[in-house]
Amino acid sequence: MLWLHLGMPKTGTTALQSFLRNNAAVLSDAGLRYMEAGRQRPNSGERPKVSHNIMAFHMNQSSQPMDDFREAMGREYEEHGEKACLVSSEMFYNADLVRLAQVFSEIPVREIRIVFYCRRYSDFFEADYKQRAKNGRLPADGSGFVRDRLAAIRANPDGHSYAGAVSRIRAAFPGVAIVPLLYERAELTNGNVIDDFLSRLGVAPPPGCSTDLPANPSLSRVASEAFGVVTRAIGRKRSRQLRRQAVSDPVMIRRHDVLEPDERAWLDDFLAEADEGFRQEFFPDRKVLFSPVRLGAEDQRFRRDSAEEVAALKQAAEIVFRMALDV
Repeated sequence: MLWLHLGMPKTGTTALQSFLRNNAAVLSDAGLRYMEAGRQRPNSGERPKVSHNIMAFHMNQSSQPMDDFREAMGREYEEHGEKACLVSSEMFYNADLVRLAQVFSEIPVREIRIVFYCRRYSDFFEADYKQRAKNGRLPADGSGFVRDRLAAIRANPDGHSYAGAVSRIRAAFPGVAIVPLLYERAELTNGNVIDDFLSRLGVAPPPGCSTDLPANPSLSRVASEAFGVVTRAIGRKRSRQLRRQAVSDPVMIRRHDVLEPDERAWLDDFLAEADEGFRQEFFPDRKVLFSPVRLGAEDQRFRRDSAEEVAALKQAAEIVFRMALDV
């Protein structure tokens, strides 16, 4: 069986991929083949990368056909097809799926499963905002960015809903079984995405392979924006090194600080309505796709451009700049 993990961003995908590569040999003995085809350039002889992003890079940066990847994938699957064979990249979720499907055209449709985790809409929106911010890819007007994105979602819900994602998958991979999963931490097997994912594939974690990896704390919006300034000055690699340092100041760690409460409520309700058919098809036993969020008093008072948030940004910027100067 070939499992194609579309790896929706911000659903533990990188942690899962790192675990798979670091434990490839023992996982292979347990019945899981983390496919090497597509994790290195064809005929390059390089050590396989953590993920299959290299195929997405090829699609994004070149109009060249996918023949080399298709042939390598077909050969490897023919050799290991009795195992659970896995291909994984978070870049696949928004990739040209028609071109991606060409890579797997030599594998029988009945032997392919496409899997991706679904994260609460507002949580993904927040995580995506902070990822853009800390990598220096956010416009100066953060509130304007939020308003523009929400307007785009209102105008085109299919481009942001899980029902829309399923429609795009089915158009590119007709007849392939689709297995969406929910990224609700409290409901994941043993509370982590690695155990949960392996259980879906029917593979038990090998003895001695720890799957209980520490979760990274959620940087605050203001910390993410401050790191973004530093990233543009010193580069992503050095900025990433700074972010790995423990920062104890409360201004640096926070959730629910991108969307204001009414925006969060609207986004979750609007896309949940767009995904009602998706829920009925894939999660008929759930009354709602995602459990309700109960915001604390501080979160309910949050406003992006308030005086308190401006002061928090100045404080976070000073902390980050001092860290950068100490490097």
